[in-house]
Amino acid sequence: MVRIFALSVAFATLALPALAGDTVDTAKVTCKEYLDSDHNLMVAMEAAFHEAMKNDPKLGSLNQAALSLVMWDNCAGKTDTKVIDALRQ
Repeated sequence: MVRIFALSVAFATLALPALAGDTVDTAKVTCKEYLDSDHNLMVAMEAAFHEAMKNDPKLGSLNQAALSLVMWDNCAGKTDTKVIDALRQ
């Protein structure tokens, strides 16, 4: 059991290079990383993107829940695309 947990932690660390500790680098997060993340990480990403997009004329007026729906819809089927690019399309 401990080995499975250790491997899970190692995989998560390697699978999410765009994240440094608790800081989300909105310029590097891919749609695959966003869509495959667990709930807590997804919420952290959504909060970071909400903050990053607050001055955007189109998305800045959305609350975090509404922006998360836009992120999900824009990222669906675009695993190699960066979330920031998907949002700007």
